[in-house]
Formats: sequence, C-alpha cells, structure tokens
Amino acid sequence: MAALIGRAAGAKFLALLVASVLASPMPRLAAAQTAGADSAAAAAAAAAAAAAAAAAASQDAAEIEAQRRELDALHKQIEDRRERSKELKGKEKNLLGQLRETEKSLQLTVRYLRALEKRRKALQADLGDATSELARTAVQLQADRRMLAWRLREIYKRGRSHELEYILSARSFGDLMARTYFLARVAKEDRTRLMVTQAHRVEVQDTRTRLEARKRELDRLRAETVRQRRSQANLRKQRRRLLSSIRSDAKANEQAQKELIEAQKRIRALIDTLEKRRLARERGAPSGELPLFGDFGKNRGRLPWPAHGRVARGFGQVKNPRFNTATFNSGIDIAATFGATISAVAPGRVEYVNWLEGYGKCVILNHGGGYYTLYAHASEIIVPVGKDVAANEAIGRVGDTGSTSGTVLHFEIRRGKDALNPLEWFR
Repeated sequence: MAALIGRAAGAKFLALLVASVLASPMPRLAAAQTAGADSAAAAAAAAAAAAAAAAAASQDAAEIEAQRRELDALHKQIEDRRERSKELKGKEKNLLGQLRETEKSLQLTVRYLRALEKRRKALQADLGDATSELARTAVQLQADRRMLAWRLREIYKRGRSHELEYILSARSFGDLMARTYFLARVAKEDRTRLMVTQAHRVEVQDTRTRLEARKRELDRLRAETVRQRRSQANLRKQRRRLLSSIRSDAKANEQAQKELIEAQKRIRALIDTLEKRRLARERGAPSGELPLFGDFGKNRGRLPWPAHGRVARGFGQVKNPRFNTATFNSGIDIAATFGATISAVAPGRVEYVNWLEGYGKCVILNHGGGYYTLYAHASEIIVPVGKDVAANEAIGRVGDTGSTSGTVLHFEIRRGKDALNPLEWFR
C-alpha cells in the first residue's frame, strides 16, 4: 500500500513538474546546455553596450544643454541691446555715445557668433556619434530579429510535444530534474533575448528621433548664423561711418579728447586702488619676502615689445594738425594687425580684465614693486584675473575696441599712478 501511495505521489509530482515547464510563457529549446550560456553572454554584452552609449549620450546632451542656455542668455542680451539702441536713436546726439553703443552691440554679436559656432561643432559631433550609434544598434537589432525568427521556426517545426518527450525520456529522476532545469533556463534566456531585442528597437527609435532633432537644430543654427553675420556687417559699417564723422567733426574730436582725459583719470584711480591693495598684502606678508616677480625697475631698456607693429602715437603731448589741438598720451599706440598676439612684457599677475571707456577691452598686469603695465583696445583678452603670466606669454589679441584711431594696441607702463615712457624700456 505504501509503495502504491509513493508511486502515485511521484506521478503527481512529475505531472506538476512537466506542466510548470510547458506553461512557461516563452518557447523552449532542446539544446538547453549551450543556448542558455550563449544567450546570457549576448544579453550581458548588449546591456553593457547600451549602458555605455546611454552614458555618452547623456554627457553630450548635458554639454549641449549648457551651450543652449549660454546662447539663450547671449541672445537676450543682444535683443536688450537692440531695444536700448532703438530708444537712444534720435536722442543720442553725441557721436562718441553712438560709437560706444555700436561697439558694445558689435562685441556682443561677435560673442554670440562664437557661441553659435561652438554649439554647431558640438551638434555636428553629436550628429556623427548618433549616426554611428544608429548603425551599430540597427545591426544588433537585425541580428536579434534573425535569432528570434530562427527560434520561432524551430518551435513551429518541433511543436510543444517535443519538450514533453524530452522530459519523459529521462532515464532517472536526477536526469529528469536536470532536463527540467535546463528547459526552464532556456525559457528564461528566451525572455531575456526578447527584452534585449525590444530594448534595441527602442534605442533605434530614440536615436532616429535624436538625429532628426539635431538636424533641425543645425538648420536653425545656420539660419541664425547668417542673420547675425548680416547684423555684424551692418554694425561694422555703422561703426566706420561714426569714426569717419568723429575724425572730421571738430566738436566730436574735442569731445573725444575730453573723454580720453577722463579715461586717464579713471586709469590713475584704478592703479591707485590696485597699488593700495598690493601694499596691504605686502604688509601682511612674512618679513623679508621679495616683491612679486622680482625687481621690475631693472628691466629698463630690456623689455620685449608687447606686439609687432609700428608706433602710431608716441608718449607725451600729441598734436592734431587738423584741429590744432594737443592731448597727453600716457602710453604709446602700436599699429598692428587685427587679431595679432598681445604678449606680456614681463612676468606678472593679471589684476584687471574689463571694458574701460576710452580704452575698450583692457588688461592690467601687476609686476610688483608698484609697477604695472596696461594693454588696451584689444579685440579679445585670453587670461583671467588672478592668473600669473610669464614674459612673452600671450594675454590677448590686437583690436580696435574703444579706439578712434583704428586697429592699435595702447600700451602703458606705470609706477604707481605715474605714467612712464614705454619707449625707454624696450630693447
């Protein structure tokens, strides 16, 4: 009786076991021992590749989003500047005031164009990455679909009874358990493969969407770049007309000289502030500490030129033969090629980088011992405040910002507030 009960319980267990395997929602493969391992490896590789691609795409997207915010901020500044120019139009009778507004609009447009170009390059790179990613994922998706198609054909040819036969042909209870385990393992791997295929399909769709979005944005950027270049050309024409009027108008020339005198006063006040700050630092420094960057005063007759060019205006009193006026030049003006390198004449620390009325884009270096050098009318300053620079190190580019004399580098050497003749310091 006990034996009959045992056989009945075993048969019931076998039926439940077979039913649990056959009831699995995915088809099975008889060659379970090899299929499971291969599928797991493929799924792991696909998941790793997808994760790496997603991480790279996320990083690129974050960088592009930051550039978009920068562009939006610059675009708003340009629109605000244009509105301001419209309000001032007809009210600003001073030619120099009009010139300042035009220069600021022009500089803002140049910055915006650079930001547009930076974003265009980033989008172009992302477009190339997305195209490669799409090709890779499409190949994976095609391979996945081929594998699934093969599996479906095998299932259709063998039918569900094949798996039942595979289980019932077990030679022992241990063999039965092993076959059941492998069939369940294959079913799990089939589910994993199907999920990976679905993930690849979604990735392909997402990448295609990203590609289309990048292409549309590139088209918008090209159109915006063309529009801003037209605006830049118009502003340059307007600036040339204003400069021509200033040079030929006696009142405008007189106003320009007055503004230059005021600008020189602002420079003296700024240098005075910087010098007080330096002295306060030195008083708090350990005893016996050498002045910053050594003794600049020993460089008289030994300094290199800050830019290659000719002296357009010398130091001291400069006469204007057209209007028979004279103004004091606290430095020298070097006529140089637009965009040429501006170099530091000696080791120093960048103390000031900003726009100064009458000087345009300007940088001031502190050489210690109360000595300072000033570089003005730059088109671009490429060093930040606080940076230590070496002699002959590039600190900016020659330009014409704030200049009524064209493309020049205005260069000054000061000891405290006193302006020194730079020509006595060059080699």
